[in-house]
Parts: sequence; C-alpha cells; structure tokens
Amino acid sequence: MRRPERPELVVLCDVSDSVRQASRMMLLFMHTMQSLIVRVRSFVFVSDVGEVTQYFKDLEVDAAIDMATAGKTVSLSANSNYGRALADFTRDHLGSITRRTTVMVIGDGCNNYNANNACALKDLRRKAKRLLWICPEERGNWGIGDSEMLTYEKHCHQAAVVTSVSDLARIADQLVPA
Repeated sequence: MRRPERPELVVLCDVSDSVRQASRMMLLFMHTMQSLIVRVRSFVFVSDVGEVTQYFKDLEVDAAIDMATAGKTVSLSANSNYGRALADFTRDHLGSITRRTTVMVIGDGCNNYNANNACALKDLRRKAKRLLWICPEERGNWGIGDSEMLTYEKHCHQAAVVTSVSDLARIADQLVPA
C-alpha cells in the first residue's frame, strides 16, 4: 500500500500598504495553514523577502501577525516590488522546492512599474507540485495601472480572487488533505 503524500506548503505574503487591510486576514490564513500542515514555510515581502515561519510556530496568532507586519523582517517603507521579491525568493529558496511543494503567493500583483520577473514564477512552477496565487483584488482590476496580475496568472497553475473568509476556506479545502 502506498503511503499518503505529506504535503509541503510555502507561502509568500505581500504586507505592503496596498494590501494592508487584506494582509492581516491572509496572515491569519498562513497561521492556520501552519497548524494544519506539518511542513509549512512562511515568508512576507514588500520589496525584500523575509521568513516568518518561526513566528507562526512559536507565537499566538495575534503576536505572530504583529511580528510579521512590524517591519522587523522586511522594510515596510519600501514600495512593492514583486519582481525583485520573486527573483530574490527564487534565487535563495528554489532549491528547497520539491514535487510535493505547493507554493502560494498572496498579493495584489501591483508592482509599481518595476520589472515583473515572471521568469521567477516559471522556475517555481517547473519545480513545484503547484503554484497558486491568491489575489485580494477583483479580476476586473487585473492588468490596470501597475497591476501585473494578468502576466503572473499565466505562469501559475491557478490564480484565485479571495476577498472573504469563505473564499479562504475554499482554498484551504484544496490544500489540506482529507
């Protein structure tokens, strides 16, 4: 009999000003995923990327979220730069992505007209079991202004609009083995 596969999850969450309202809900989701799935690594980004896995393991949910958004892990004063964050994450962590890893990016894809570095998503998709993007913006806003969501969506297995707790529950059902 075949052993059930142990899922791995890597989450990158935008904590910039443009998603500040949604980021607390998304960080709560990250904390919940870490309690449901054994192997979870959690990262936050604005322009730089920082790992917050230990906060979510060691601290109560509110304290973990406060630490993740306090500017101690990444600078909150920078403008969003998804291209830089994705390229840096891929450079530093691609080797830890396996065929069991689901990589989840959480953010609006607004890149302040910087290079989108979609090639980093291509590399993540090639190595990961699944590349999922969760966006708190309605699809009608994708590709408008500095939004790179239409480009980023092309390189993901799935891109989903998540604006409510019920939307998050739907995503969680897909991620957590029965």
